[in-house]
Amino acid sequence: MNPNRFLHPLGVALGLAFATAGFAQTAAPSAASASPTPSAASNAPAGSAQGAPNAASGSGRGRGARGARGASTTPPEPAKLLPLEAWARPADGKAVFTEDFESGAINDKIWTVHVTGNATAKVQQDMVAHGKNALMITYPAGTTRDVAFIGAKVPEALRDHFYGRAYMYISGVPDPHSVFVQSGSVGFPAAANWLEIGGYQGHFQPSLQITAPTADKPRGEVPLFQGTLPIGRWFCMEWEFLDKPDRIVVWVDGKLDVNAPFSYPKITNPDVSKDSGLIGGFFEFNLGYRTFASAALIPKDINIYYDDIAISDKPIGQLAPVAAKPAAPAASGAK
Repeated sequence: MNPNRFLHPLGVALGLAFATAGFAQTAAPSAASASPTPSAASNAPAGSAQGAPNAASGSGRGRGARGARGASTTPPEPAKLLPLEAWARPADGKAVFTEDFESGAINDKIWTVHVTGNATAKVQQDMVAHGKNALMITYPAGTTRDVAFIGAKVPEALRDHFYGRAYMYISGVPDPHSVFVQSGSVGFPAAANWLEIGGYQGHFQPSLQITAPTADKPRGEVPLFQGTLPIGRWFCMEWEFLDKPDRIVVWVDGKLDVNAPFSYPKITNPDVSKDSGLIGGFFEFNLGYRTFASAALIPKDINIYYDDIAISDKPIGQLAPVAAKPAAPAASGAK
């Protein structure tokens, strides 16, 4: 594959001013239902944090006791899952922007790299979905609240509504709120408003984040919980972000897994919509990783891989299935 196989005219202006502010946290909302949690597959890279993501650990949603650097150390509140409703998906179309990292590096003419602390973002060849290269985000053992993302601007024609795709491999994550993909207004992620795809207790956590408050729209967030977050294998995540009205839709390997409409109850002015235009337009999209877990809950490195990224005004569709990585042979004398 060639890097940036094509750039539509809508996507010629790319780049990102990506700041360091924290992400809001509130208690989990109440909805109905339950769903199984995934287990880690045996082909995770050596040295990565892995295991049952539903094990008891620190909470990213509550206001319990805090450990080092403010990370929560109290047990998480059980996720109450939003019932999944059907969602019409139009026919696939041509991507506006693609990136497969086959150049062997993060293209600084397209992407802005934003990292803090010990977290890192780099292109590597050991774990790929297709081709020879993929992006690797590493969150070292004992890290807490650091950030590693790459981001690019959303073309103007897609400011209210766009589709995205990324092949992902998640080595393992702790229970508290993890963040993977975001898109928001000018100033994101500091004084801005954005939609976010994250994880919590082995499920997806689609969220609305308001950190650029106004008199009619106070600061806050709306976290929802749906679906099953794949762990320890490559998967194709496709998403749809809408701002009018506000909604996140996610497909995993072509199957609908998240359909989350947002309403913001902190809006009390009857002349201001509670469920539309809350973001103020998508100006940047960003992918990477951060978590709200305490350092003690990250005993091994967390590695998140991204490959074959694309955005468009229509769904983009999947590429060829990723071949399963064969298990490593047992060491001599192993039983």
